[in-house]
Amino acid sequence: MLYPEERRAAGPAGPTGQVPTAAVTLPSGQTVTGKLAYRDEFTIALVDASGWYRSWAASRVKSAVTNPLEAHAELLRKYTDEEMHNVLAYLQTLR
Repeated sequence: MLYPEERRAAGPAGPTGQVPTAAVTLPSGQTVTGKLAYRDEFTIALVDASGWYRSWAASRVKSAVTNPLEAHAELLRKYTDEEMHNVLAYLQTLR
């Protein structure tokens, strides 16, 4: 619940079956799309439709990432520690 990215790493998709996708536009103007494999401030990588792992220096390409779970991650950052404690305490009572 708190770290859905870790759960996705255990399998091909998160709990909803959705994975982030990326579109990378190369300096030539060609666009490559696929499932996001890796991203940090230096590198972006994806697995394209044919299954090839491809990566680029982030400073040399333009990229756009679509993450179906992003709204959940943003909401999680808004909760205080006390609110999260209360949610988890409530969930514990449902056993």
